[in-house]
Amino acid sequence: MNDNRGQTIFLSVIGIATLLVAIIGATFAYFTTTMDGTKAGVTATTGTLGAVTYTAEALNLPNILPGKTSEEKSVTVSLGTSDFDVNYVCNLEVTGNEVTDMFLKVSGENIIAAANNQRLPLVVYPTFGEDGTTELTPAGTAQKIKIAEGTLKSGESKTMKYAITFQETGSEQNAQQGKRFNATVSCGLESADGVYYNDANQGGTTTKPTGTPTPQP
Repeated sequence: MNDNRGQTIFLSVIGIATLLVAIIGATFAYFTTTMDGTKAGVTATTGTLGAVTYTAEALNLPNILPGKTSEEKSVTVSLGTSDFDVNYVCNLEVTGNEVTDMFLKVSGENIIAAANNQRLPLVVYPTFGEDGTTELTPAGTAQKIKIAEGTLKSGESKTMKYAITFQETGSEQNAQQGKRFNATVSCGLESADGVYYNDANQGGTTTKPTGTPTPQP
């Protein structure tokens, strides 16, 4: 009886030891996987608008007579390095004119055809008191004539020319002796208030964008 019990205990110990050896020495096999791929680069640069400049040659005509046409003077508009095209406008602005037979001539790149041979408008000069500074009557409203407009690409320049003619009418013009004429020539963007560029208006717009900013987290 005792021998069987002892044998049973012995066999149990042997069985447990064998099980431990089996567990400790066993290899647990399994599958694994990994992920490979190609990174996607994300880059961005903002566009650059080049500076627009112009040079207008001055014109001075003292003591002109009927039939006189001035020499041509040039106006050159240039755009620096730019990612976008820029629109420009050139104007002759009459600030004072007492000569009824004064005409404008234009030629060259991007001129306004209607401006060529256009009669220049009369604009009254202000009058002053004996002290020379007290204004008695104001000057008339300056009259602007568009003489050229166009589009500049990066690094591009455009040149136009203008001249003034005191037209001979074929009849007596004594009433125009001693009269004055004054004007300025200038160029600028298509709007004095500025031109705005965004993705929806890559060629520029004179209407200021009113978009709603994207909320930031």
